[in-house]
Amino acid sequence: MMRILVSISVMLLCGAIRLAHALRLSVPLLYGMLTITVFRPWYVAHTALADGIFFVLLGLTALSWLYTLVRMVRGC
Repeated sequence: MMRILVSISVMLLCGAIRLAHALRLSVPLLYGMLTITVFRPWYVAHTALADGIFFVLLGLTALSWLYTLVRMVRGC
């Protein structure tokens, strides 16, 4: 039973990683995981800056989506 649960969990994690990669969210998610785990003392001391960087990364991702959408509409 435990083996089945672990297998399902790994498959769900792989699916989530593939979805994040397809949506170009790999860099913001990696940044978020690193700041919360590895750079925790820096994050606590500079919360506003860290959140600002995260939102800029999300904004750049949204801009890349818009750029792709415009290219698809124009047919280039």
